[in-house]
Amino acid sequence: MRRTVIFAALCLAGCSTGEETLGTDTFSSLNGNDDDTTGDGDGDTVGDGDGDTVGDGDGDTVGDGDGDTGGDGDGDGDGDGDGDGDGDSGDGDVCNRTLYIHHLDNDNWDQQPLDALWAGPNAPPCSVEPLAATYLEVWDQLLVWGGDGMYYRRIGGNWQPPEEIADRWALLSDLDIDSVTYTPPINSDTCGLIFSSHPEAFLYDVFEDGSNNYNQSAMLMDDPPPAPPQATSKRNWAAVLANPELFGQIIWWTAWNGFDNDMIYRLDANGNWTDWPENEAPVLMNAPDSLDPAALEAGWGDFDLNRVYLIGHGG
Repeated sequence: MRRTVIFAALCLAGCSTGEETLGTDTFSSLNGNDDDTTGDGDGDTVGDGDGDTVGDGDGDTVGDGDGDTGGDGDGDGDGDGDGDGDGDSGDGDVCNRTLYIHHLDNDNWDQQPLDALWAGPNAPPCSVEPLAATYLEVWDQLLVWGGDGMYYRRIGGNWQPPEEIADRWALLSDLDIDSVTYTPPINSDTCGLIFSSHPEAFLYDVFEDGSNNYNQSAMLMDDPPPAPPQATSKRNWAAVLANPELFGQIIWWTAWNGFDNDMIYRLDANGNWTDWPENEAPVLMNAPDSLDPAALEAGWGDFDLNRVYLIGHGG
């Protein structure tokens, strides 16, 4: 029930079976407890879920937030920004993507070239468009679907061998993925992933080992403001901050959504939408001048660190 109503809120549509029409007011019926373990399980000494020994969320062993072990803030070990020693983004092309990190506690921002962070032979090439991304915080797994037809998964600080989207997510392989939103396990051993591929949405159940089951789909529909016009506008990115241990409180789940109508929409755990023009949205408050909201391609959130991560092209 929990995932069905979140799915309905994000689609504002009847299920594809035509058997029911669900609205955001059904969030008020949610109750229950989380039976899953929500420790970070990353092998580090701080509870930030990154796999390193300092609380910077980057997966390395030094407090520079870059993801390498050199302490120089560049994200690789040889000084070129990609980890392969050739001076490009790892695939022969110059990278023009930036990772923006919004520290929501104090509205401060960090930004770094994406190839300084996503380095190594299994990482997504910086020159490849990230169609969608999400961070399964309960398992410390970052998932990325690339415009090159590949699916990338980082567990802790280690990128796993990439897979063809067609092999792991067959139903999505011929679709243009716009964004993905997730719900953590509640009385379950799976996370729920909700893919937006205009004009449809697709719900998957995902296990910690990476296996998944297709659940259902729905047509996206418009709803009165402040909800987004999902049938006539496309969701470019989404960033979820969720803590299943707080299930039942309104703060346990929040999704920020950027649409191509120059608006930002926030959905809370009670199914309530709030909307802002891009330049007034709290999630982009005090953003660096180089951040172009229209150029944002993917995002994700970290509840424990209270951060939102956004990938922008051309920054």
